[in-house]
Amino acid sequence: MSLLAVPVCVVTTRTDGENRGLTASTVTGVSLDPPLVSVAVARSSSCHGALTRAPQFVINVLGDDQRHLATRFSTRDIDRFAGEGVSTLPGTELPVITDAHALYRCTLRQVVPVGDHDLLIGELTDVRLRPEARPLTWYRRAFHRPEQHG
Repeated sequence: MSLLAVPVCVVTTRTDGENRGLTASTVTGVSLDPPLVSVAVARSSSCHGALTRAPQFVINVLGDDQRHLATRFSTRDIDRFAGEGVSTLPGTELPVITDAHALYRCTLRQVVPVGDHDLLIGELTDVRLRPEARPLTWYRRAFHRPEQHG
């Protein structure tokens, strides 16, 4: 699977008065009508319980200048929300990555067990884009920035 290039995302939520989030590379669109996305979360993840219970979550597609946030949100036993680069989605209490390439706010519709992961199926309720940014990708177990063509 390391040969499958994918965007790097941080999935965030707020539940039980606490911000939670993790780095994810298993995010994909699953339906256009209604607009649905899936996120695979390992049952062993420290955020698994919060993400499967929270009524909403945000998929933050990281820009190519945000690999430090991908690393921070994949590190265990730290406060992932401490420091720069994190804010709150206006009008909500949902934590987001400031200046992400894209933000996809989702309402949790279903949790589907698959192997050692659960797929969160979310319905898109808001999309915010920073089109001038280029997405950060994960390929061959390393971060990459897409080359600019054109």
